[in-house]
Amino acid sequence: MNDAMMRRMHLVGMVNPPTSQYAENWRNPLGRADWLRASFYTDLGRTLERGLFDMIFFADALAVPEAADGSYDTTLLTGGKGSIYLDPIATISLVAGATSRIGLGATLSTSFVPPYTIARQLLTVDHLSGGRAAWNIVTSTTDAEARNMGRESIANPVDRYDVADRVVGTVRDLWRSWNPDGLVLDRDGRRFADPAKVHRVPAREGEDPLSRGPLTLPPSPQGHPVLMQAGSSSRGRDFAARWAEVIFAIGDSEEQMRDFRTEVHERAARDHGRDKNSIRVLQGMQPIVGWTDADAAEKLARLRSQISLEDALVKLGRLLHAAEPLDPRAAAVEVLAAHRGATGSVGFEDMLASVSARRRYTVADLAIEQSMNQLHPQFVGSAESVADQLEHLFRSGAADGFIVMPALYHSSFEEFVDGVVPELQRRGIFRTRYAGDTLREHLRE
Repeated sequence: MNDAMMRRMHLVGMVNPPTSQYAENWRNPLGRADWLRASFYTDLGRTLERGLFDMIFFADALAVPEAADGSYDTTLLTGGKGSIYLDPIATISLVAGATSRIGLGATLSTSFVPPYTIARQLLTVDHLSGGRAAWNIVTSTTDAEARNMGRESIANPVDRYDVADRVVGTVRDLWRSWNPDGLVLDRDGRRFADPAKVHRVPAREGEDPLSRGPLTLPPSPQGHPVLMQAGSSSRGRDFAARWAEVIFAIGDSEEQMRDFRTEVHERAARDHGRDKNSIRVLQGMQPIVGWTDADAAEKLARLRSQISLEDALVKLGRLLHAAEPLDPRAAAVEVLAAHRGATGSVGFEDMLASVSARRRYTVADLAIEQSMNQLHPQFVGSAESVADQLEHLFRSGAADGFIVMPALYHSSFEEFVDGVVPELQRRGIFRTRYAGDTLREHLRE
């Protein structure tokens, strides 16, 4: 196979300050703390573009995470994940103006944002960026988010995904409400657009329309924004197989990663008639890169030493909506079983339980790992060693690429871009330049 035909690894940078996946990020003197300033995001976008990443994407939620009694004190006191979220559309718009090639992903909820708003906001960014926008589709998971949006409680997962199917279908119909040649711009003929090539959203039998259209925008340079999703439950996997072009996955082992990728590919082909090769399954991971393997191990030890077990137990108790303090000596799988359903995400809870069982975690072990990396795979070593691990998973069919989640902003990304990316390029499995201008072109490599 020549170089031009070789399968390429895909990389996406996940951004959700002030903590990222490492709970002590905001306290670490090596981490940037200007995450309420534009330069934090424009600098980060330029760094990842220099590293030829496919995309930068911004996580989001619509409420400060609450404890069992409805208070948000523990989240704010400890700087827990979710204490700060900027609006993702505003943020990717900012990064769009500071970059020229990297994809731009925004998280928007199908439970609370109307399809017309989703379609128009994302397609606007797609036009203004030259075809680089992506939608990270979430259904939202907590009652706190529901109450912020004027509802008493969040719907159950099955109903949320049923709604999400309708919302995504409607958004896609809105993006297609203009034919590619609908915008005429015939100056001499005094014809701006052809009304015959602009359409309402098609009616579906037995369903009230969520929007009638047409959208106020024609197709973008890449047609429409890329669809991204991270469902891990059985229903979530079916949703991803139906709609997603990029799937954000979490696997605790090479076997789990490969099984997940195989399953969603089979579902996509069997149940939805899709070409599996059009789907990129990216595994989440946290890199700890050092000059040598020993240096990286020392760096990890320093990061872990900054985690307070007391704080970590409080955060885990808040996550599980525990009414009483957790016993650090208890078996993690038993505590997780007792609080089943607390997080609102079945897939996430299954992952916690699976990892805890395999590693025989106590509650203290689980709390520390949750504060360190949220139980995502962690690749620790020199740039060469980290590249070895990524290359193995990529070549073995466990992943089409990786969602890179930093321990520290921006140094973790900078170390990855300056060290690991050149190693992957040297091995011929990562691009040395962007082949096209749009995100969808990046993903087709």
